[in-house]
Amino acid sequence: MLSKIKNIFKKKPPELSLTDKLWELLQNEKYEEVISEAKKLIGHKSAVIAKDANKLMGMSLFRQAKYQEALPHFQNATEYNPEINDWFNVVTSGTLSKNVEVGRNAFDKAVQLQLDSGHKEQPSIPCMRQYYACALRDIGEYELALEQINELRQIYEQIIITDTTFFYIRGVPFLSHTMDVAVDVFNGLGASFDAKEWIDSFSSKLDDEGREYLNEVKAKIHS
Repeated sequence: MLSKIKNIFKKKPPELSLTDKLWELLQNEKYEEVISEAKKLIGHKSAVIAKDANKLMGMSLFRQAKYQEALPHFQNATEYNPEINDWFNVVTSGTLSKNVEVGRNAFDKAVQLQLDSGHKEQPSIPCMRQYYACALRDIGEYELALEQINELRQIYEQIIITDTTFFYIRGVPFLSHTMDVAVDVFNGLGASFDAKEWIDSFSSKLDDEGREYLNEVKAKIHS
């Protein structure tokens, strides 16, 4: 979960010379040093630098699994010309700190920004759904995670083809990545949810390769 989230954080803006060193320290996992120095820049007169300082604080805390502490810094960053990644940082930190409503509202804002951009930014909406489902799964919110899995299912059914290159080009998570989360969600829901029927129904809408793969997935349910 954490490795996937790390990969979608936005890279440092090149013009921010004051925080260049801090980004390097962050990549080298010198989190306490980053926190100590970023604190000094949070009130900077430049909104761009103040935003960057908040993101550095949030990321340093998030990568230490201090989600509750990271959340307000990510929220502060959204006050400065927010981008999709800014809201999605709130999604992940809010959800993983069990502030579920905060995470849901931020997810809606991230999706709207993506729609407004004409789907030109990253991460894509399907990838955001997959990451969001991961976070919901990690806190045991299986019903909410299933909502995101079902949204992704509709996308796969529309595409039909399950080739990984085909998905990558379209900004859709690989089917195997989504189903890894789905299996955890199904097992979390337990006997109250007919996971095998769900998979059979889903399988009927995919190509031969997809059907073969989902048949293998069924063996992992409630095992």
